[in-house]
Amino acid sequence: MQLPDENRRKQTLRLVSAMGTLSIAAFLVITAVVAWQFYSIRSTAKWFMWSQRYKSEVLAQSGGAAGELKHIEWDGWGWVGDTTVYLVFDSTDSLSVAAADHAPGKFNGIPCEVAEVNQLENHWYTVQFYTDEFWGRRNALDCRGLGR
Repeated sequence: MQLPDENRRKQTLRLVSAMGTLSIAAFLVITAVVAWQFYSIRSTAKWFMWSQRYKSEVLAQSGGAAGELKHIEWDGWGWVGDTTVYLVFDSTDSLSVAAADHAPGKFNGIPCEVAEVNQLENHWYTVQFYTDEFWGRRNALDCRGLGR
C-alpha cells in the first residue's frame, strides 16, 4: 500500500517529466522553424534596423546603365561558389509580380536571369542571383560588364 505522500511525489515527477518533454519538443520545433526561415528572418531584421542607411546608399548612386535599376550588394554566401543578393530600388514596383510569384526569371532593369526576388517594402526588393553570377560582370548568364 502506497502512502499519500508517495503518490503525490510520483504525480509531481510525472508532471515535471511531461513539462520537460513538452519544453524540449517546443524548443526543437522553434529551432527548426528558425533554421528553415533563417534568411527571411535575418533579412527582415536587417531591413528593420538599417533600412534608412541602405536606402540612402542606394538612392545616392548616379544613374547606371540605361534602364538598369539602382542597387547595392545586400548579402552573400558561398564556399565552392559565391551567391550574391542585391538590394534593389524599383520606383515603379515592376518587380512586385516576380516577388509575389517567387519564380526565377529575367526581369526588366536586371541584366541577367535571377533565382529569386523578394519584396521588403514598396519599391525595395532583394534579388538573389544564381551562384557565381554578379551584377555588372560578364558571367554564364550574360550579366554584362567587362568580364572577369
